[in-house]
Amino acid sequence: MAAWYNGSRHSIFNISDYEYNTNTMLEQFWVDLIQNNRGKICYFHNWGGYDSILSMPSLFNLPGYEFEPMVNNGEVMCLTISNSKGKTQLTIKDSIRLLPGALGKLARDWKVETQKEHFPHYFYAYDLPSTIKYEGPLPPYVYFEPKRTSQADYEILAEQFKDNWSFLEVSRTYILGDVKALYQIMIAFFEAITSKFSIDPLSVVSAPSTAFKIWRTVQLPLLLKDNLKVFDLSHNLDAQLRESYCGGIVDVYRPHLIGEGYYYDVNSLYPTAMIRPMPVGLPKSVNLTVEQFLEGNFFGFVEATVLAPAPSTHAGYIGLLPIKLQGKLICPGGTFSGLFFSEELRFALANGYKLLEIGLGFEFERGENCFKDLITQLNRMKIEAQLNNQPTIRNISKLLMNSMYGRFGMHPSLTNTSIWTQTQINSITNGWLIQSQIQFGELSLVTTILNKEWILENLGKEVLLKHLVKMGNNTNVAIASAVTAYSRMIINGFKLEALKLGRDIYYSDTDSLVLNGPLPEELISSTVLGKLKLEYKFKEGLFITPKIYCLELEDGKLITKCKGYSGKLSKEQYLQLLEGKPLDLQVTKWTRSLKDSTIDVKPNFKYTINPNLTKRYKVIRDGVWTNTKPIVLRGRIISGEENPFGNL
Repeated sequence: MAAWYNGSRHSIFNISDYEYNTNTMLEQFWVDLIQNNRGKICYFHNWGGYDSILSMPSLFNLPGYEFEPMVNNGEVMCLTISNSKGKTQLTIKDSIRLLPGALGKLARDWKVETQKEHFPHYFYAYDLPSTIKYEGPLPPYVYFEPKRTSQADYEILAEQFKDNWSFLEVSRTYILGDVKALYQIMIAFFEAITSKFSIDPLSVVSAPSTAFKIWRTVQLPLLLKDNLKVFDLSHNLDAQLRESYCGGIVDVYRPHLIGEGYYYDVNSLYPTAMIRPMPVGLPKSVNLTVEQFLEGNFFGFVEATVLAPAPSTHAGYIGLLPIKLQGKLICPGGTFSGLFFSEELRFALANGYKLLEIGLGFEFERGENCFKDLITQLNRMKIEAQLNNQPTIRNISKLLMNSMYGRFGMHPSLTNTSIWTQTQINSITNGWLIQSQIQFGELSLVTTILNKEWILENLGKEVLLKHLVKMGNNTNVAIASAVTAYSRMIINGFKLEALKLGRDIYYSDTDSLVLNGPLPEELISSTVLGKLKLEYKFKEGLFITPKIYCLELEDGKLITKCKGYSGKLSKEQYLQLLEGKPLDLQVTKWTRSLKDSTIDVKPNFKYTINPNLTKRYKVIRDGVWTNTKPIVLRGRIISGEENPFGNL
């Protein structure tokens, strides 16, 4: 089925009305959508990851239209449809990029009138006609997606429908409910944005671009008043600075907590980091000595070799400086080198690290108010909205705070994506190379990349610079790197404080930590930026690998997380993993192919969880895993016989 809704009208298209021909049904859907909504913007939730894959071939079959796509990481995130005279007929955008999350959760969070219904997505009765015509008992629970429909939800449905469940009628209700819910969510989102900021929310395509536009409107003028600028570094220094841009640290320290456990979260970790001084201005490269760095006020990024303190020390145990090794982000011990943000390096040095060598540095100006005023405003909005029971304003402020820095860290691109005929493809100049081509009938989705070497050799440096400026991505990886570095400093500061107080650390995610005892009240607040809030108090915790853990609360309720598995594991299964035994599961695997215009769903796909740690060593005592210790390096070589990565 396919459906659209614009606030006053709707249409639903059922494949059985088109002799079960998907292409014919979708062509009629597109004709109807365009004719009844000319010049408007149409939002699909997960357009890039789902709807575009299945429906674009039918759209491209329609004569008399031209198409302009916006593609990111292989997904079509926006598509402009124009007539032969160049007048826009319809613009398609992906709402999941503006409001990340499942549609059902968004409907609940935004408290819209229409809530998402339940549906057995995996139900199939022999063939398509039989499936659509099915009437009878509610299909078994196995055909529902567990993360969308709980067993309790299913029991309510079974009582509601008994033996009167109709696939066709439920499908019509379900799909109409989806498009109505999305419409109501987007209206609430737009109203919330425009009530607080003077931007056009229809002009943006993602949460980071929304936050970035607000930042340029509200915060950038304040920087300019201080005679500070933020430059686009996408095509000059990005490659040199990208190594320093690391994410959050997720580690298992101790695997099994019995007694009193405390799971703390940091309030708005990244926004807290963003109110600190940021690297701004035009950077300059400098050569430093160790003494110059230690005694001076250098602010920026430096190539450095350090010696970590012994693993028996607090800082040496958790690790304060991250590097990427074999595709993993680790905080090693021993001697190692990397490109570090100066403030994170100083934080490590203040806690026992030694600076052995220092190389090239990239010095920036210190922007004290790069984000501070805007983050403070958004946090105040969030707190007031929570007190005044305004969930939409609270959701907006939280989304914008957490999305703002991401735009600065985007990977630069030298590609363009177009939808062309073969004649247009044949006319591509030597300044562009075809990177990929996906054919849709007479049209192709073509990605081209700038041929810098050819342009430089044949047209000269000035022409190349014009191309690079035109293709500027408005990114600044230095700012994004500083935000994540400050964030690690904040969470690591709490870890060090916990260890000083005699607490043991069991687990830590980007913005959380798990301890076997409480922290002082002065560190706790549910509203103050950068302080901790107690998420759970529990009596037993099992921590297997990053993103795989189980908490048993004092009332016996289980809080579980298992990356890669949408179902819930039992406590016994976590105990099996704790013993080092792999766990064989079955999952539903989705395979998407834009090239083939297919989405394959494979139920009962074998999925094995191996309880191996690859970022720290396990400490085994009397055959029982009790603790961990950092991987020790000498340069980039792992010291000792133990090697969680295998042979390098």
